[in-house]
Amino acid sequence: MSECGWLSDRMPAVVLGRAQWTQQELQHLNRCGICQQEWEVVRGANRLGRKAADGLDPSAVAGSVLARLTGARNVDRRLRRVWTFSGLAAAAAVLVTVWTGAPGSNGSAPPTASLAAGQLEIPLPELESLYPAELDSVLQTMDEPNGRSSNPEDPDLGDLDPEELEHVLDSWEG
Repeated sequence: MSECGWLSDRMPAVVLGRAQWTQQELQHLNRCGICQQEWEVVRGANRLGRKAADGLDPSAVAGSVLARLTGARNVDRRLRRVWTFSGLAAAAAVLVTVWTGAPGSNGSAPPTASLAAGQLEIPLPELESLYPAELDSVLQTMDEPNGRSSNPEDPDLGDLDPEELEHVLDSWEG
């Protein structure tokens, strides 16, 4: 370690009166400008610390610290109670769900389920971006009758040639 580093490490102990400079350290301190500047900073900081400490009332500081710790402890207790209550409520909800069974677990489909959804076996990527309410609306309209009466003049899809069938399919896709 260099002499400057050694002096720098000993400065706090010397300024607090816990140690004394040796003759060799004093000689270095007198001829090294950087060490002199650092020594002035350490001595100035010590003076400021003593002035600040003189203006403090130890009993007032202790009371303030205790009040702050008590307040933090009360907040921690309240938070612990809230988390405990929330955990118990979540556990109760899980128990009720398990105890009563999941909807439709008795083998029958829920009454609002669409029959078309269970019968479709082709993927419909157009429906994947819909919100649940929109998807339900689409599925409900698929279950409803067409609304127009069948006309004997309307051709059946089997009666169409490939070009006409392609045109019909293109119009359905939009």
